[in-house]
Amino acid sequence: MYTRDELPQYVKTAGKVTVFTAFTGLLVFMVAFIFDLGNKEINQALAQNSATTTLRVLNTPPVFDVLPYEIIGSSTTTPTNSGDTVSWGAVATDSNGAPYFMIVCSTADAPTANSNAGTLGTAPPACEAPGAIQWGVSASTTSGDPVVVSTTTVDRNDSGGGSFTESNEWYAWVCDDDINSPQCSLSSQGAFATSTSPFNVNSRPELTSAPNDSPALPGDPFNFDTVAEDDDTDGEADTLFITVCDTNTLYSTSTNSCSDFRASSTVGTLTDPTVPYTVPVPTQDQSYQAFVYVRDQHGHEALAPIQSDFIVANATPTVQDTSINMSGIGGPGSDLTLTILAGETPSSTLTFEVLDDNSCLNFDSDPEISEVGISIFRSPFRATTTCSSTNASHYDPNHCYTSAQPPSSWDLVCTASSTSCAGAGDTSIEYSCTFPLWFVADPTDFGPFAGDDWVAAVQGADDNFATGTQTTTAFPRTLEQNLGLESVEGQIAYGDVAPGDISGNGLNLHATSVIVNVGNTALDQQVAGQSMCSTFSPSTLCPVDETSTIPAPRQRFGTSTFLYLGPETEELSSSTPVTLEIDLAKTTSTSTPNPATTYWGIEVPNEITFAGDYTGLNDFVAEVDQSFSP
Repeated sequence: MYTRDELPQYVKTAGKVTVFTAFTGLLVFMVAFIFDLGNKEINQALAQNSATTTLRVLNTPPVFDVLPYEIIGSSTTTPTNSGDTVSWGAVATDSNGAPYFMIVCSTADAPTANSNAGTLGTAPPACEAPGAIQWGVSASTTSGDPVVVSTTTVDRNDSGGGSFTESNEWYAWVCDDDINSPQCSLSSQGAFATSTSPFNVNSRPELTSAPNDSPALPGDPFNFDTVAEDDDTDGEADTLFITVCDTNTLYSTSTNSCSDFRASSTVGTLTDPTVPYTVPVPTQDQSYQAFVYVRDQHGHEALAPIQSDFIVANATPTVQDTSINMSGIGGPGSDLTLTILAGETPSSTLTFEVLDDNSCLNFDSDPEISEVGISIFRSPFRATTTCSSTNASHYDPNHCYTSAQPPSSWDLVCTASSTSCAGAGDTSIEYSCTFPLWFVADPTDFGPFAGDDWVAAVQGADDNFATGTQTTTAFPRTLEQNLGLESVEGQIAYGDVAPGDISGNGLNLHATSVIVNVGNTALDQQVAGQSMCSTFSPSTLCPVDETSTIPAPRQRFGTSTFLYLGPETEELSSSTPVTLEIDLAKTTSTSTPNPATTYWGIEVPNEITFAGDYTGLNDFVAEVDQSFSP
């Protein structure tokens, strides 16, 4: 006893599953039947009523994502120097993701894309159109990556440089190497206004010769000249510049200069540039190596420098007047004095400095100055005419001393300083000299030469025998008077005279004394004397004794043989010297002093009773003659 609604739920479920299962089984059976029993019929129907379609999709070329450009813009104002590279950059992608090449040609004719042999990126394209120049092709580049193409320019004057002209058109493509249909993009001539076609090649200037107009003295200019030209005219004609270096190894092409720089022009010329060069002071006299470089306004040099050695001429030594200092024996700055009668007074000094623009050393590191010429003279006797250091005949001990005279006549000694020349960069050397002056040298403090001075003049001669002119010191000196006389005879011999008599019977002055002038002035003579006796000595004078002493006034003297009591005679005094106007001229010969004779007479008093030999002492003192007096 149950109702259907009260039946368990699973009963309902079981029933639904059974129906579905049955339906599904029937469907499977029908499908299997159709495929199994009707397969042949179906196939036959297809073969008879349809056609299979086929298609090959062609390869598409890569395309520029970033148009090509010159990495360093090359133009008429900024051309690429021959020997340098021109490089192009770009970015491209390939729709198939294949690698690509970029190629740059000289014409707008498309390049040939080449297919690979089975491996992508192995067959680059080529510029094969008639007359086309292939500037460059890149390596295989991954799609989407940047690409670079480079070419090294060649000077059009060089062998093989004919491909490059001043202005060179370029066209760029990107290509692939698809195995079936390799393709190239449309061409492009650049992406930026400053780096588009064409590129410009700057050829080197041509340097044919490089003469110079040396020799030149230190301190003087000369020119380095060239024969050079440049045929670049694109935009404007190139101008040329010149640089001179000591060597051909230290020139920098990046700075157009050298560390051993001599000279360089700053204003360009269209042909044959030149540059002046002033020889530095000091520079030793010899030949110097030099190399001339020529470059254009873009800094491009001629292929090689030309050696252009120059010569520095030998300079003549000079002496500055302010460097010449003459001093007497009193020390630096003192006037000249004489102390030796009838001989030479030594040890006056002379210092000076010799200059030579070639240096004080020659290129062998030996002294450049080989000798010096010196003259010392009274001012009217100028060095260049009457007292030259090179003319021995000018020598005169009164007023001209010259180094042309041998030391036996004038013992001048000069020594070069061992420390004053500091090396090749020094122009000067100092000298120190000593010299004597003869007793006859003209005084300039008083007398007829009082308006004159004593001066020194110096000239130097170098190792090439170049001799400078004599330079006179800026500091003249006075030479002082030096009075001197010497008695030639040691006695005045009156002979035999009786008391109450006069020597020579009173008729004349017959005894004599002779003096010579051994100083440098004209002289008069001061005379004084002592009484005479038999016991006289310079330390023991005669006693006052009428019978044994002859008083001094009994001697009379004069300049000639006049009467004993004549008016021309003078009475000898033992207390007051008497000046005798002998007017003895200044001596002019060092070997023959000027002499003067004094004549003497004596009266023996009647009171003298002692018979025998009597002696005394008369003194002669030099006095400046009026012609040499202040």
